[in-house]
Amino acid sequence: MAKRQESKSRRSTGRLRIRRARMIDLEHLIRQRREMWMEIGVKGKQKLDRADRKYRTWVRNGLRKRTLIGWIVEDDEGRIGGSGCLWLQPIQPRPGIRTYVQPYLLSMFTEPRFRGKGVASKIVGEAKRWSRKRGFPQLVLHASKMGRGVYSRRGFKRSWEMRARLGRRR
Repeated sequence: MAKRQESKSRRSTGRLRIRRARMIDLEHLIRQRREMWMEIGVKGKQKLDRADRKYRTWVRNGLRKRTLIGWIVEDDEGRIGGSGCLWLQPIQPRPGIRTYVQPYLLSMFTEPRFRGKGVASKIVGEAKRWSRKRGFPQLVLHASKMGRGVYSRRGFKRSWEMRARLGRRR
């Protein structure tokens, strides 16, 4: 019975469309990013609240300065199924790269009832088109275990990154 209800709920999402995020979408972007972190395993209301406040300021500034581009996927009834952002991340010059910024895909989230409907693929595809059209040689991201399949199917390859924790920071 539960499986039938889930299937019915998934069918009720309707046709999906993608659009650019606007300032009025700020709270959706914040909430979905918080959900992303909770699903990854970040716990603690205070920690998440603090991160939300900082992210809200960062996103607002990025949208205004156009160093952050967001996309929203919604159905015919206007229900938001997911979102993702592309940050024009400053980088150092290096051989083969003639730009000082690179597009970095982040804060990807799909609402549970919209999963398996192509929401993330729509956002990734749009981010790739946007980046290619502007002449960027690559698009980068950090994939959670949950997202790796989506990114692999969309042409992303794993690369090597190392990290050293330098102590606790607030």
